[in-house]
Amino acid sequence: MNRLNYILITAFAFCLLQTELEAQLVDKTPAPVPVAPAVYQREPYEDPLVSGINRDAARATAYSFASLSDALQNEREKSGRYLSLNGDWDFAFALKPGDEPSNFYQSKVSGWKKIPVPSNWEMQGYDKPIYKSAVYPFRPVNPPYVPKDYNGVGCYQRSFSVPANWNGMNITLHFGGVSSAYKLWINGKFAGYAEDSFLPSEFNITPYLQAGENIISVWVIRWSDGSFLEDQDQWRLSGIHREVYLQAEPKLRIADFFYQTKLDKDYQNALLSIRPRIENGSGKEMSGYILKAELFDANDSAILKEPLVKKADEIINEIHPRLDRVKFGVLETTILQPQKWSPEQPYLYKLVLSLSDSTGKVLEYKTCNLGFRSIEFRKSDSKLLINGKLTYLYGVNRPDHHPTKGKALNREDIFNDIRTMKQFNFNCVRLSHYPSDPYLLDCCDRFGILVIDEANLETHGLGGKLSHDPAWAGAYIERVSRMALRDKNHPSIIMWSLGNEAGSGPNHAAMAGWIKDFDMTRPLHYEPAMGSPKEEGYIAPGDPRYLKSNDHSHRIQNPLDQYYVDVVSRMYPSDYTAALLANQQNGDQRPIFFCEYAHAMGNSAGNLKEFWDQWRSTPRIIGGCIWEFKDQGLEKTDSAGLKYYAYGGDYGEKYFDNFTIKGVVASDGRPKAAMYECKRIFQPIECSWADSVKDLIRISNRSEVLNANHYTAYINIHEDGNIILRKMIGGISVAAASTVDFPISQWMPAMKAASEYHADIQFVLQKPTDWAPAGFVISSNQLTIKEAVRGKKTKSSASSMKLQSSTNDFTITAGQTKVVVGNTGKGGLLSLQYKGKELLQQPLLPDFTRPLTDNDRRGWKPQRKLKQWYEAAPQLVKTVATESKEEIKIFAEYTLIQDSARLIIWYTITTDGVVKLDYFLRANPALPNIPKIGMQLATRKEYRQIEYFGRGPMENYTDRRYGFDAGLYRQEINDFIEPYAVPQENGNRTDVRWMFLQEPTSKEGLLIVADSLLSMSAWPYNEENLSKAKHTNDLKDAGFITVNIDLMQMGVGGNDSWSDVAAPLEQYQIKAGYYHYSFYLLPVNGKVKSPGVRARELRD
Repeated sequence: MNRLNYILITAFAFCLLQTELEAQLVDKTPAPVPVAPAVYQREPYEDPLVSGINRDAARATAYSFASLSDALQNEREKSGRYLSLNGDWDFAFALKPGDEPSNFYQSKVSGWKKIPVPSNWEMQGYDKPIYKSAVYPFRPVNPPYVPKDYNGVGCYQRSFSVPANWNGMNITLHFGGVSSAYKLWINGKFAGYAEDSFLPSEFNITPYLQAGENIISVWVIRWSDGSFLEDQDQWRLSGIHREVYLQAEPKLRIADFFYQTKLDKDYQNALLSIRPRIENGSGKEMSGYILKAELFDANDSAILKEPLVKKADEIINEIHPRLDRVKFGVLETTILQPQKWSPEQPYLYKLVLSLSDSTGKVLEYKTCNLGFRSIEFRKSDSKLLINGKLTYLYGVNRPDHHPTKGKALNREDIFNDIRTMKQFNFNCVRLSHYPSDPYLLDCCDRFGILVIDEANLETHGLGGKLSHDPAWAGAYIERVSRMALRDKNHPSIIMWSLGNEAGSGPNHAAMAGWIKDFDMTRPLHYEPAMGSPKEEGYIAPGDPRYLKSNDHSHRIQNPLDQYYVDVVSRMYPSDYTAALLANQQNGDQRPIFFCEYAHAMGNSAGNLKEFWDQWRSTPRIIGGCIWEFKDQGLEKTDSAGLKYYAYGGDYGEKYFDNFTIKGVVASDGRPKAAMYECKRIFQPIECSWADSVKDLIRISNRSEVLNANHYTAYINIHEDGNIILRKMIGGISVAAASTVDFPISQWMPAMKAASEYHADIQFVLQKPTDWAPAGFVISSNQLTIKEAVRGKKTKSSASSMKLQSSTNDFTITAGQTKVVVGNTGKGGLLSLQYKGKELLQQPLLPDFTRPLTDNDRRGWKPQRKLKQWYEAAPQLVKTVATESKEEIKIFAEYTLIQDSARLIIWYTITTDGVVKLDYFLRANPALPNIPKIGMQLATRKEYRQIEYFGRGPMENYTDRRYGFDAGLYRQEINDFIEPYAVPQENGNRTDVRWMFLQEPTSKEGLLIVADSLLSMSAWPYNEENLSKAKHTNDLKDAGFITVNIDLMQMGVGGNDSWSDVAAPLEQYQIKAGYYHYSFYLLPVNGKVKSPGVRARELRD
């Protein structure tokens, strides 16, 4: 190498280095100007070494009770020791620090506005919500320093009086969650400071209290140094958003306790170990106190013959060994054959601890639900076992969200979310990406929902920068330790997680070291723990071989994930990802978990069944969590009074992402179609034909815990979509994890040759539960008994026909029906009149595209890859009319894409006024895939009632239809469509035999009858409006109903929303080639003859 080349290369490398050093954020935003050294005078909200001042140690959620009966009921409001401070507080707001009322905490304020607590102040009209999926909502990003020019501050105040019977007790003030940091004063005296927006902080305010009225003052800042650890994909909202209450406890109190259960190798008996923490707040010695532990079953019957007993002095003065760790169990006993806690049978015992003084007087009782369960991975294939039973994680990611409350959810909101998950056969929730309110964990304990509890730690915009800074080590560890200390007693939690998308480094290793030693019973998860630089074959970031950051589907181990995680976790797989990971030859046998998959943005979540068919049969795959549970839309009202769901950018934010709407339920909690797909895929019992000739069905019981006779079986028989029989079969014995062939011949009907028949096999709850009533369907499958056999087509009724030709069109008159077919321009079916009434508002024309879905637009971009079809303009090159006594035929030929494709349409009009269309497409196989093969028309706006025989009741697509059965459905147009917050393709139905669009009262309308199984949809908007609208309030009634009559359209895909992986799987795309289909159009009056009967006449 000559000297000049060396100098150039060195200079180039130096420039690259300088660029990397300055580009601090992952989006390449340059690093800010550093803060110059100054005399020390640092606020706690800009000091990473301080995350709490005068804050009590985190502890398990438990309430103090005065009696055993009250403790067993565990209703805190009835304890006499609990006082809620929720409600209206005095409030003042400023857009930046320094502009708020100064020293407001020194006296009782007056004249301030009121704000509800809990709430987010942005949802109350102060400042604006900001949605960011990543890279912080403020600038500069200069940790630990926060913006001074725009950083909202809320000042809160309220008063309270201490109940008289709390005299002499320890009083704790509890804040469930405050975003993002706050200072606290009681009666004008500084009482503490806290960070972490999604964990509680508690303060012992006993020394601050006075007789009579007491005043709480709270100063909250929107962004603190803690905000650098909270760069999650969510609305960035502020304020006191979780509950606030006071709790009274004795001076010597059961401050905390931790239980663990260990099942023996046969999963029969269990060792129960309890580690309590006793705290003496009296300031003096208190001897002679006794701690007791008792266990009760679900009926409040005592399990132990005698309570477990320990002197309080011995607990307080416990000696820790110098050369080993202290034994966990301070109190221990073996429980013989306990009922176990599992997702299928979440049996809960009640652990009650009591503390009594030297006279035997009980000072307090504390309780928690207790579940006996074990967590392990099978040695043979690393599959997850709960109590030794194979368990897959059918999961979903759930951030807190409500369309009008933001993140200030109440217990009803939380209950509804978890109940919906349970009803749709989800058994796992990842708390993304922060701990939820503990009431959610109570619900999961009750319902059998497995929880991945995740620390409130995401430094997405900074990558792993702060994990390498020792100044932040304490803050990192507190994020996981305080979570675990609060949540440790919930049996539903089966995995801890260190957070999300925060890179990795020494601080993460420190977090892992703490949590794995604190709790040895649960595995540890952290998806970014990728790459082991010390291993041979490691590829470093910056190496040309290193994957792009958004390429998740090819991200195998490098060559091993970090030693401290117990599962290999990945995001956004495609259909090849599981095999890549499971077959990687690196000697690692850790289980594989997809912490985020099926990015459910808009009309999405295709190919879920393909994923699960593969994952169940692939070693080491234990499941995954869909992203995400709920659309994060916020309700807004426009100037015309129309409500719509807002997303990022709708509030005039400076820094935002419009990446908000990606849930399997709508913002208001309404389940979307993907939920029904999930319900069937995740169901515990699956039915299929063993031998359809012998009427034998095969019942496969996937559950390894429950016999299928835990449910009641029903059978429904459909004839041409109508249910003609519903019978209770009763309990069918199919042992756990086994298969049985079961005869259903006794319920088979006498069948008509021209009709088709289906059987629905359903398994329903026998008894009501907390989450669903008796009779609620848990599992169901539809089996085809018989397809329709076509007979000889009935001849058309005799009627005169007349054909008139002109320069522009052909006009056919058949009785009271008049049909016009164009022979110039675009051609098409221009008019269909019956008794002088026009049924078509826009012509029936060929159509090759659909409105783009979110994942089309953002992800794989078919409008570019399949550009020829999106720009295709069929040119009519030939029309020919022929007539006979019984029918008139119009032949129309089109060419498109520079003669690379030919389309022929035959219009056949019979004497009874029926129009049949035969569609023939021949496309050069060298052309790109076809988005859709179909035709589109518009019919009268009053035909708003849609009745059809096909898969329903909700929209379904070729790659998302497993959860939908064929049947007769009737819906008003606004119920028929899916009102996506971002308008896009919607409302499709597959396997449609016929569809009738009618006026609800007169029953007059347009009937479309398929010659095969077609896809059809209808919208009250035109396609251009649907494609361009940004929100639902942008949609305008077109004055007609748009109807799509398709042979097929491509699937919705959606494995991610930003790359080619978003595309539908290959088998759900449409190759260019030869296609043919046909259908009939005719006016029908449903009062004269039902559409189903008329459709059968046409198809016979």
